This record gives sequence, C-alpha cells and structure tokens, in this order.
Amino acid sequence: MDMRKKGTLLMVVVTLALVGSACLFSPESGTEPGESGYYSPVDSAYKVVANLQLAYQTKDIDAYLECLHEEFEFMLLETDWDDYTGNGEIDESWGRDIEESMTRNMFSSPDAENIELTLEGNTESIWYGDSTGVTLELVRSFELKVYYWDNDEIRGYRAVGNAIFRCKPDENGEYQIWQWEDQSQT
Repeated sequence: MDMRKKGTLLMVVVTLALVGSACLFSPESGTEPGESGYYSPVDSAYKVVANLQLAYQTKDIDAYLECLHEEFEFMLLETDWDDYTGNGEIDESWGRDIEESMTRNMFSSPDAENIELTLEGNTESIWYGDSTGVTLELVRSFELKVYYWDNDEIRGYRAVGNAIFRCKPDENGEYQIWQWEDQSQT
C-alpha cells in the first residue's frame, strides 16, 4: 500500500474516531446532533463549540459563520499583534469580518487539504464580566492540524494550547461564540 493510501486510511480512521467521540461534547444525556452532525437548535453553549469543531473538520464556511456572534472578537496572543485592519494601528484582536476572510482562505487553500481540530474539556461557567449571567465561558484544550500531501509527504502545521470561548445567545436565543481567546502554545 503506497503512502497516500495509508494516509487516506489513517484519515478515515481518525475521522471516524472523532465522529464517534462527539458525545464528549454533550453533557446532557439523550442530546444528540441532527442528521447533518450539527446541533440545531443551538440552545446550549457546548453545542456551538461542537458545531465549530465540525465546521472546521468539514471546511464548511457557512456552518462556521453561524457559530460566530455578530459582535464576534478573536483575541490574539501578544506575539500575533499586528495591523490586520490596515489602519496603521496594532490590533490586539480582530472582528467577525477578518475572521471570516482568514477562515475562508484557509478552508479553500490547497495547503489545507485536511483539517483536524480536536477540542477537549467540559468546563462551562458563567462569565464574570456579564452581570446578567447569560454569557458562558468554556475552556477547551485544542489541537489543530492543517496539512496537505506533497509527493507522498505530509506538509502543514500544527497548533496546540487552550482556547477560551465566551458564548452568549443571539436575538433568537441560540448560543454563538462572542469572544474567542487564543492561548496557543505553538
């Protein structure tokens, strides 16, 4: 069996394992995602994080954007601060528009033939910065692999660390990610 076939077989096994582990994101017994694999309605914060993971793995930009609140903010590590908006000022975070552009580019890039995102953890607490108590904070450890095949060799990158997701309901009561705080290690 050549390397490409072995890699494809490994990818299928990993995907099946990830799909089979989806229940790790469902602390409420009897709550399962729909036929598409996505939760709907997204009436709990853990469901939007599970939907985010699946959107990454399937490179589904529309499903990904449904996870993000209209006031979305991605909070960067200090080493990543830069002028992303082009206004001459250093940005410590970016909004939904830049997040959409960057993610759309990643999902469509030939250098992102395969994307594997693994999120682990089950902590969920009320975010201290919201006196109404509706914003929930979820801490997840993650491993993100973005790679492609190049002459029977795997090329790409890997990031690991923690992420803090602050989720709040939209006007329809469905949870979306309002803030995503990057705590990558690599």
